[in-house]
Amino acid sequence: MQQPQYKSNYEIKLLARMQTGQHMGILIGAILLKFIITFMAVNLVSSLVPTTTTTTYVINYILVFVVEVIASVLNVGTSFIFLKSACNMPGTIGDLFCGFGQNTVKILKIGAVITVIESICTIPLEIASVQYTEIISSIPLFNGGNVNDLSLFLAGSSMDSNELMTAYSVLYSASMKFYLIMFVCSAISLILTLPFFPAFYMILDFPQWNATTILKKCFEVMNRNKLRLFLLYLSFIPSFLLSIFTCGITLIWVIPYLNMALTNFYLDIMSVRNKTVL
Repeated sequence: MQQPQYKSNYEIKLLARMQTGQHMGILIGAILLKFIITFMAVNLVSSLVPTTTTTTYVINYILVFVVEVIASVLNVGTSFIFLKSACNMPGTIGDLFCGFGQNTVKILKIGAVITVIESICTIPLEIASVQYTEIISSIPLFNGGNVNDLSLFLAGSSMDSNELMTAYSVLYSASMKFYLIMFVCSAISLILTLPFFPAFYMILDFPQWNATTILKKCFEVMNRNKLRLFLLYLSFIPSFLLSIFTCGITLIWVIPYLNMALTNFYLDIMSVRNKTVL
């Protein structure tokens, strides 16, 4: 008996492009609404607890963590909308909040596990962000008291070129270090969370499973599939780089396209797994 074969990432992306085009409105709407809700919640926390001292910084970090865990419920809703679209079923914005109706505690438990891993991976980035801000503030050319110096220079007045080059050198070095740390932290976070990729989809497909069972099944399903998923993520790098040159406009297409490709990846591995079991 011939073993079922996985679709190639090229086939998955080709299918995802067609599906994204067919359901563009609901997909963009769901992603934008989730982003707005999460963004407003994080900003509300930042405004209520400004990071002026070490204590308030820790409190702010904990509250943002809680917001991200609660946002996991919206991730389930987004997964539901994309699953419907992948199966050519009509979805609604109301589906985004389906996780609040049932299995909410289970979703929060799974979301907490994933968020803890992501938060630990971003600790070096948080430290680097504070250091980067301090370095920028220490450069006379960029602090608040010397904005006029920069204006005069841009207007054509004479200015110490050595001072300018020194400021630029410090800025360039600090920026490169910060972005390198950001890249490394993001890569590590992605790699460590790859085994949990099917979790939010499985919550929808297997509502009878508890959080522990779902996490265990995630590892089983992702066995020998983590590299394929990682390569699928990497294949979208050119699309995200292109968005830099379009001022982020193409992200309106790229982000739904990526999520649809991930949804089809999940459906593919589950289809092959079910055929193998049978």
